[in-house]
Amino acid sequence: MIDLSRNRAELLAEIEAPLSAGEYLSDITDPRFATADVRARVQGCAKRDLFPLLKVVLLERFADVPRPELMRDLLIPLRNSLGNAYKHGNNHDPAKAVSVELTLTRIGALIAISDEGSGFDVALTLRRFQEQNGYFANRGAGFRNLQEAGSTVSYENGGRTVLLCFRPRMRGQDNALSASPAFSKVLDAGWLRTCLSAELPEFANGPAKLESCRVYATRGLAADDCGNRCVLRVSGPDGEEPATRILTARLHGTEAAAEADFEFATRLRDSRGTKRLAIPQPLLRPAEDPRLVLYDFDPWINLWEYLTHRRSLKSLHHAAERAGEALQGLHRSQIAFRGNETDRIEEEFKTMIARTTTALQALPGGSELVSCFIDCVKRIENAAPCRQPRVLAPIHGAFGWDCIHYGVDGRFYLYRFETCRRSDPGLDLGGFVADLLCFTLSNHDESAYRSCLDAFLNAYNAEAERSPRADDLYFYIPVALVQRLQRPELRTTACLDQLLAALDTALLGWGEVATSEVTA
Repeated sequence: MIDLSRNRAELLAEIEAPLSAGEYLSDITDPRFATADVRARVQGCAKRDLFPLLKVVLLERFADVPRPELMRDLLIPLRNSLGNAYKHGNNHDPAKAVSVELTLTRIGALIAISDEGSGFDVALTLRRFQEQNGYFANRGAGFRNLQEAGSTVSYENGGRTVLLCFRPRMRGQDNALSASPAFSKVLDAGWLRTCLSAELPEFANGPAKLESCRVYATRGLAADDCGNRCVLRVSGPDGEEPATRILTARLHGTEAAAEADFEFATRLRDSRGTKRLAIPQPLLRPAEDPRLVLYDFDPWINLWEYLTHRRSLKSLHHAAERAGEALQGLHRSQIAFRGNETDRIEEEFKTMIARTTTALQALPGGSELVSCFIDCVKRIENAAPCRQPRVLAPIHGAFGWDCIHYGVDGRFYLYRFETCRRSDPGLDLGGFVADLLCFTLSNHDESAYRSCLDAFLNAYNAEAERSPRADDLYFYIPVALVQRLQRPELRTTACLDQLLAALDTALLGWGEVATSEVTA
């Protein structure tokens, strides 16, 4: 929260940092940033120059802090402060710099973000914010996020410098990645640099030179499960100033999964069919370890995290429309797949019924849930003679909010393509709506679910020859929820409670009513 009574000396004492320290590091890829007590100064023009690398470094430093706390109390306020410094402090002037000073200790961090503007009356702005008067020129979300963060926020230098003091309240175990040879290789910066220099045409044949490489492992409670980040220092031709570039590396369990991920990402990107969701560019599968896929992509937060921090029905509506348009483009695309799945669709449908029924039976109140689910299946089967054959289309295959990521470049991306295939579009539709149901239930907002489901389907059905059937959608929502219940990474108490509540609602509550109203 914002506390204007606190000064820099007090905040440094709070994280047990000495008032006068030795050298200030200028290279924040220095390995000492991972564990040692260090200070650094970096400078840039805009948020895009500073935030990507700061985010990577701080995620490594605080890997044992639960991700929601780290987002809310450190990274979201940091990003807002960098944006405010450039937009409001420097008034978008590229000739003015934004400077960042970091002090990291074993118990926390103090980050000072300074601009070269004229400053502002912080006390007056805070008072207007507290009195809910008009205190902002734009949306005011940045100042609100600073006030609601668990960190201590103060200002100095006439409002030109914001001080962000982060002391984690919760810390878990620092879960290092496995020391197996597979992990050792992909985390070896020297190995990766050799692969990139030899196999990426821009380095192997072009004028660019890869000067250095540092790998930041995805690990601990702060991980985003998108893959390791590879920070490259690249020099251009004609003595240009070296530039920093960040790639994301996904290590798959098998070569087949990596091949599918790379291949379908390439096809989807080339097809340009997903409209309002970009496809990250796949760059390379190293010959020495083809299970690794390197993307020219630096994700920031997934859709769930983005909407949690936006806290806006308008943003939720926009996200639903964006996903609906993207799925329409994907399902109507002409992407070719190996083999012919036409003969397998009914078999896949029956397998889904059997697996979902078995999983429902094992849950509390399973008999009633199974009965409702079977009723839905019967309605679909009874109506089959008067319906056209089930539609087949290119699908993502594991679509949900964890596959939609907001990148550091401010674009929304679709991610994870190893399950792409030709099958029933209802799998993708049900995946999105299942997460929409979970999200709106967690906020106790039935009306938001109904209106956003409407927005999602209207966007999906635009220019479509046929709309999704109400009972089909009703069928795929519990199927998606059951699949989520079986993921090991979602088996926390909070996630389980949320998924079970959504499952009850989908089968016994207003989920059925809402889908019927929307598609009537």
